[in-house]
Amino acid sequence: MRFRNFLVTLTRSPIGLIGTIIAGTSGFLIVTLTLWESIGTEQHPYLGIITYMVLPLFFTVGLVLIFLGIRRQRRKRARLAETGEVAAAEYPVVDLNDDRTRAWLVSAGAVGVMAAIVIVMGTAKGVEYVDSNAFCGETCHVMEPEFTAYQRSPHARVHCVECHVGSGARFFLKAKVSGVRQVYRLWTNSYDRPIPTPVQDLRPANATCEHCHWPTKFVGDRTQVNDKFRSDSANTHLQTILLVHVGGETLGESAGIHWHVDPANQVSYRSDPSREDIREVVLTRPDGTEKRWFNSAEPNPRWNANVGFEEEDGEHDRGPAPSDMWRTMDCVDCHNRPTHIYWSPEEAVDNALLRGALPLDLPFVRRESLKLLKTDYESRDEAVAAIADGLTAFYRDSYPELMETRGTEVEAAGELIGLLWETNVFPDMNVTWGTYPEHIGHPGFKGGCLRCHTSNMKTEDGEAVSTDCGNCHQVLAMDRPADQIRLIAEDPSETD
Repeated sequence: MRFRNFLVTLTRSPIGLIGTIIAGTSGFLIVTLTLWESIGTEQHPYLGIITYMVLPLFFTVGLVLIFLGIRRQRRKRARLAETGEVAAAEYPVVDLNDDRTRAWLVSAGAVGVMAAIVIVMGTAKGVEYVDSNAFCGETCHVMEPEFTAYQRSPHARVHCVECHVGSGARFFLKAKVSGVRQVYRLWTNSYDRPIPTPVQDLRPANATCEHCHWPTKFVGDRTQVNDKFRSDSANTHLQTILLVHVGGETLGESAGIHWHVDPANQVSYRSDPSREDIREVVLTRPDGTEKRWFNSAEPNPRWNANVGFEEEDGEHDRGPAPSDMWRTMDCVDCHNRPTHIYWSPEEAVDNALLRGALPLDLPFVRRESLKLLKTDYESRDEAVAAIADGLTAFYRDSYPELMETRGTEVEAAGELIGLLWETNVFPDMNVTWGTYPEHIGHPGFKGGCLRCHTSNMKTEDGEAVSTDCGNCHQVLAMDRPADQIRLIAEDPSETD
C-alpha cells in the first residue's frame, strides 16, 4: 500500500509521470548492462559510453523531472487550499467505449511503434557509421594520408575503432574530445600539417595489440629474407637472410629482441614528444633495483657527460627538460607504424619489382624510377604527369627500339610509379618521403633500435647500452644475388 501511494505521488502530474518513465527505464538498462558486462560478455566499443555516461544522464534528467512534478503538485494543492477551488483533472479521461477515442489510440500506437522502429534503426545505423572506416578515414580530408597508408597495411581489415577507441567509456570520451578539437581545427584551418605523431592518448598495447599478438606466442628465432634490387641495367635481385633472435621469455629467461616485453623487466624512457630523441633510459629489475643510462650526445645545452644537467646557477640536475615526457616502453615504441605504413622510395620500387608490377627486364627501371620519385613536385597532378612523361622520355631517348615493341609496358610502368608517389607523398599535408619514420630495426642505420642502443647512452659509471648486433640477429647472407641464394638452398656445398 505504501509503495502504491509512493507511486501515485510520483506520477500524479504529467511531469512526474514522464520523469518516472525516463528514470525507471534508464535505471533498469544501467543495471542490466552492468550485469552483462560483469559476466565477461564481449562488449561493443561504444557500449561503455552508453552504460556509464548516456544512460546516467537520462536517469538524472528523470529524477529532476520527478522532483519538479512533486514540487509543482504541492504548490498547486497549497494554492487550491487557500482559494477553496476544486482541483481539475490532470489527465484526460479515456473512454474506450467511444469510437473516436479508440481510433485515436490505435492510430497513435501505430505511429508510435513505427517511430520507435525508425529511431532504433537510425540510431543503430548511426553508431555503425561512426564506427566505420569510411567515417574515420574519408569524412575528413586531413586523414587522407593515414587512410591511404592504412588501406595497404597488414591491418587493413582491422577497424579503426578497435585500436583507436576500443571498449569502455574512458577511451571513448578521450577519442570524442579529441575529435571535437580536430573538427574545430578543421573549421578554422588551424590543423597541423603533417599530423603529428605519435598519438599520445592511444590505448596501451596490452589492451589492443595483445588481443591478437600476445608476447608468449612470439619467441625463439625466425628466418627473415629481405629483398632489394640494384640500380643497374638488369635490376639485379639481391637478398639478405637474417636469423632474427625474436627472443622473449623462454625457459624462464628473457633474451633477444623481445627481452623488453618480459613483465619482470620494466623499461622506461624520457624523450622528446616525438619519441625519436631518447634522453634517458631506466631499467627496473625484478628485485626493484634500477639502472639508468643517459644520452651524452643529446643536443641539450644543459647536458654534461660527467655531472648531468648543468643549470645556470651552477647546480646539477637530472630532471627532464620542460618538453620532455616519460613513458613505459610497450609494443608501439618499436612497432610504431603497424598500420599506417609509409614506404621509402627504395621500398616502394623494390616492392613493385618483387611482386612483378614493374617489369624486371626493363633496363634501369629501378634507377629511373627512384630518380623520378625523389624529384620535388608542387602537386599531385604535376607529379603524375611528370613521372609518366619522364620515364617515357628516358626509354624513347636511350632505348628507341624497345619503345617500339614495349611502349605500352613503359607507359603502364610510368603510371604505376606515379601511383607510388601519390600514395606516399601528400603535398597539401606536407607529407613526403621520410616524414613518418618506422622504428623497427635500424633503417639507414639511424633511429629505430639505435635511439637507445648507441654508445652514447651510458650510465654514470660510463657503461654503455649494448650495441652488439648479434643480440638481435645473425647475418646468414648479405646482399647476395637471389639466384645464388636459391643455388645454395638446393645444394649447400655451393657456398663461398
